[in-house]
Amino acid sequence: MKKFLITCLVFFIATPALASENAKTTEVRTYVEEIGNKIIKIAGEKGSESKKRDKIISVIDDAIDADWLARFVLSRNYKTSTEAQKERFTKLYRDFMINTYGPKFKNYNGKKFTVNEVTEQNGFYIAKAEFLPHDSNVPISVNFRVKERNGKLMILDFIAEGVSLIETQRSEFNSAIAQKGMDQFLDDLADRVKQLKESNSKT
Repeated sequence: MKKFLITCLVFFIATPALASENAKTTEVRTYVEEIGNKIIKIAGEKGSESKKRDKIISVIDDAIDADWLARFVLSRNYKTSTEAQKERFTKLYRDFMINTYGPKFKNYNGKKFTVNEVTEQNGFYIAKAEFLPHDSNVPISVNFRVKERNGKLMILDFIAEGVSLIETQRSEFNSAIAQKGMDQFLDDLADRVKQLKESNSKT
């Protein structure tokens, strides 16, 4: 009898937590699906390529947490940077992200975007999703790393073929900082962002 009561107590304590977790994973699924389907819809619209590109860039800009990403990507260099350097990098990195990855979606006129699974990992949520192109029945897999920040869900990473976007950039950027110093790295990044914007404006 005692064992039965303990089992019931554990069940009733655990049930609200499980329900909350399920509700959150459902919220993450809905959030990521809305973003993916919004991009598909924009990509399939009639009109100029530049307008579609700008709309998709706006969607991605609203979905990412630039401040968190800046701290993560700079890693140990964030702590040793001046406030001016941190502020400059955060702005440049935001521009770099949306102008690098936003335009890649503008020609994606897909049939379907689906989130197949959402799991929680160390305080983050991993949404495993698939794009299905119009001209193929082979889905393109991409995972989204999502976290709630200040009461709002935000995308922190794109993982394609097992490769993390921000992990790759952290390695690349910190290597460049070690070789050239922070100020030269920022100047180089500013040049890359300028070139991206000029290239995007021509397409």
